[in-house]
Amino acid sequence: MAVMAVLGMTLTRILINDSRFVSKQDALMSARQGARAAMNTMVAELRAISDGGLVWDSAKKVQARIPFAFGVLCRRPNSFTTTAALLPYDSLAYASAIASGAPIGLAYRDNASHLYAFPTPTSLSVTSSTNTGQCTADSIRVLSGSPGGNLVDITAAPPNVLSGASSGEIFYLYQTVTYSFANSTDPALSGRQALFRQIGTLAPDELVAPFDSAAGFRCLTGPNLARVNCPAAGGASTVRGLELHLVSASMKPPQGAAKPQTFDLTTRVVFTNR
Repeated sequence: MAVMAVLGMTLTRILINDSRFVSKQDALMSARQGARAAMNTMVAELRAISDGGLVWDSAKKVQARIPFAFGVLCRRPNSFTTTAALLPYDSLAYASAIASGAPIGLAYRDNASHLYAFPTPTSLSVTSSTNTGQCTADSIRVLSGSPGGNLVDITAAPPNVLSGASSGEIFYLYQTVTYSFANSTDPALSGRQALFRQIGTLAPDELVAPFDSAAGFRCLTGPNLARVNCPAAGGASTVRGLELHLVSASMKPPQGAAKPQTFDLTTRVVFTNR
């Protein structure tokens, strides 16, 4: 009987250990998927940050001007409107940006300074145009057909707010996007962190949860991309990239553990901000 009891206890321990091992692996996979989902979402947009595109940075929040369409400016038929030829673009990203209801912006590359300028109109809208003469007059080719470009009229107020932009200059349309780590809005995750994405002043969307409190951003500065804590001492203009410290967590602790399982994914995104 004693031998049977020992064998029974041994088998029970093996089953418990196996169950805990499987539970821990499931929790680790769940945490890893959360970190990868956050990385794939942010990296695609943050890589597109151009000169002057990073607005501000902190340990838990970054805000940037994210391009969704590029093109070449043509002549201005009146003081409010500028005709432009768009290059081929992602139709889904373009339609989502235009229809989102959030303000959009325009940045043009100044031929004198070779840097992007960011005019601040009180309103800006983009509509399809048939005014090809404003572009052909300066030998600017207008692409057509799917998935080609498009001819648009960019209407901005007040008048002449875009007067500094000349025909033939490269430009892009952008949205101001904010990524942040903050408390989740899910009642089941009360007090735990989540990744949010906010377009302009619209309500932020909770993208991925949960994250450990250690998740956040670090700034890369200087020619050697030195890692420093955000916000960078010299301001957003000195930041040449971001280090994403994505410490995601499982929804629940695995069996036999007191805390949720975490997965630490750290990656760097370098861009051309100046």
